Order: sequence, then C-alpha cells, then structure tokens
Amino acid sequence: MIEPRVKVTRRNLSASIADDLLFKIKSGQYPPGSKVPGEKELMEAYGVGRNTVREAVQSLVTMGYLDVRPRVGARVTSVPIEAAVEAAAISALLAGEAVGDIYELRRVLETAIAERAATEATPADLEAIGVALDDYERAHRDGEGAYRADVAFHAALAVASHNVAFRNVLEGVGDLLLNARQLTDRLPGAISLALKEHTEILRAVEQRDPDKARHAMKVHMATSVEAWKRAQRLFVES
Repeated sequence: MIEPRVKVTRRNLSASIADDLLFKIKSGQYPPGSKVPGEKELMEAYGVGRNTVREAVQSLVTMGYLDVRPRVGARVTSVPIEAAVEAAAISALLAGEAVGDIYELRRVLETAIAERAATEATPADLEAIGVALDDYERAHRDGEGAYRADVAFHAALAVASHNVAFRNVLEGVGDLLLNARQLTDRLPGAISLALKEHTEILRAVEQRDPDKARHAMKVHMATSVEAWKRAQRLFVES
C-alpha cells in the first residue's frame, strides 16, 4: 500500500495526486523505467474514484513523465529532470479536462490561422507547408514519430498567416500538447486520417479559399479532440 505524501482535498483532487506522484518520481521513489501503482491501488491510497486517478495520470503523461500502454500500465519515462517541465507550476492546468480546454483553444486559434493563411500565404509559405506535409507523410510511411512533423505542419501554417501573435500562442500550446500528440499517434488509423485532413487544409489554402480553409481546419480539430478522447479510453488503463 502506498502512502500519500499530501492529504488530498476536494479542491482539484487530480492535480493534488499528480503533484504527489511527481514528487515521488523526482525524489527517486519511482525511478525511470519503474511501474507506478495501478488504478485500484491509487484509488485506495488517495480515497478517490477511478476518473480522478485517471486525470492525474493523464496530466503526467501529457507532461512526459509517464508512458502508459494497454495491459502494461504507467511507467516512469527516462526524461531528464532538467529537461522536463516543472509540473508543480502547470499540473493543475493539464489535469483532467484542462487538456480538453487546450484543444478547444487550438480549435479557435487554428481555424483562424488557416483562414488567414488562405489570404496571406506567399508562394514560399505554400512551399514550406507542402514540405511539412511531405515530411508528415514520410514519417508515417517510415514508422517514425509523426507527431513532430504534425507540429511542423501546423507551425508552417501559422507562419503563412503572417500574424506574430498567432505564431507565438500556437507554439506555446503545441509544447503543452506534445506528449498528448504522441499518445494519439498510437491510435489505429489516426495518422492516415490526419494526413488526409492536412491535405485538404493545404488544398484550401492553395486555392485562396478562406472559408474552405477554416472549415477544413475545423474538421481536423474535431478529429483531434475525438482522438484524444479515444486515447484516454484505450491507453490510460492499469
């Protein structure tokens, strides 16, 4: 039976549990490669329900401290502490439905980016977006980490919008969701569907059709949110 370091209160339960688990990771109680306790043990230790435990684990997966696989459970990653995000500062942000909130921000932001890119993109911008799309397809074909190519594609669109604020906000949001993107890449068919949707977005931008570009991105963002929900159900298991 594990012993919680902190007393979990009703206020932001999942964030409190995530902070406690992170303390154990940083202090070496759960070294890299080790398996953290399963859902049932965590539920008993903290006196909370299954959903609260899953939200806490999901926040640490999103920040890169845990890797979760079906029928295996959650293991501590080998991310060096100096390269990891300070979870005490953002665990509350990423706990529970906050990941969904960030995806909602992406939906609003990226539809505006696609719409603006359709009117502002230069020939050089269009070429850069096309290169990023080719890299995404190549990563998918070669079985590499397509999530980085995904980030590059969306970043190229932001550059093509010629709005510095859009670019800066998207970069920050992308960093927060990097590990969430890795998780959704494991879903069967997720990358091939994203590739198709990326192609539709680029086609709309090339056609200088802002309404079509906005719609194509809206569809893609809806797919991304659904993929995250599916990943939660499939991968965050003990």
